[in-house]
Amino acid sequence: MNAANCIGWWEQNGLGRQPMEDLVIEFSTGLIRGSGRDVVGEFEMYGTMDQDGRVKIVKQYVGRHQVVYVGSYDGEGTMFGSWLIEMLTGSWSIKLLRAPA
Repeated sequence: MNAANCIGWWEQNGLGRQPMEDLVIEFSTGLIRGSGRDVVGEFEMYGTMDQDGRVKIVKQYVGRHQVVYVGSYDGEGTMFGSWLIEMLTGSWSIKLLRAPA
């Protein structure tokens, strides 16, 4: 599994752009796993990335709710797209500080 330190954010009306901190993501044959923290709390992430760069990640806050992240990987170190919690949605971006091999 290849691990990458990352910087990321998500955006929501009323809260603005919120950074994801201590963000580390691991990649292994189309699978994504990671962890970090933000203004809501600590979280774990798991998901997939297909050969065309389509990304789907579930962000599970410890003891709290889940957020579904869907989007794309640009092939140059950035994943981006939209997140969804029931009727709430917004944008997100994660930049890999070291791209997966």
